[in-house]
Amino acid sequence: MDRSIENVGRRLRELRQARGVSLTELARDTHYTAGYLSQVESGASIPSISALATLAAALGSSITAFFGPETTEKVRVARAGDPEKLRMAPNAAEEYVVFSHRGPDAAFSALIHHLYPTAEVVRHRHPGERFALMLSGSGRLTMTDGESYDLEPGDAIHYSSHPEHELVVTSNGPAEILWFVSPPVV
Repeated sequence: MDRSIENVGRRLRELRQARGVSLTELARDTHYTAGYLSQVESGASIPSISALATLAAALGSSITAFFGPETTEKVRVARAGDPEKLRMAPNAAEEYVVFSHRGPDAAFSALIHHLYPTAEVVRHRHPGERFALMLSGSGRLTMTDGESYDLEPGDAIHYSSHPEHELVVTSNGPAEILWFVSPPVV
């Protein structure tokens, strides 16, 4: 199944209002500006998956609230050629293949991230830890303190995702990254 997150802004507004949280309060809790959040809610801006994870956590929910019901399967088998794909927009510079999602009881999410070269730099900050294994292409992870880590195929990195950080593709073609994310994002 190939899914694009559509109506994410409407779902964000509904969730925020259901929790009785103002844009200003959500901005304070997530370190995003109220203007950016307003653009997301109006559909003028499409957030990254990590931004959605941050927003969901701040609203006491899971990221699945933005794109569909949670799965509570005890065992999930992802078959080759039958992966579930997640895109933030139909022409997004990134795509995720979701390998695990056991709902609220899961300890982590496993994803393959196809990240295409782009001039846009997206900064991320979200609770938890990330483990990444560069499968193909190359990239650079830069943390808030300015420390950078160049990743080539076969390289792995494990880090706390609380500090702001960014990941950019440094190869001419797309990077393919295996992620283990805790807490789970999908």
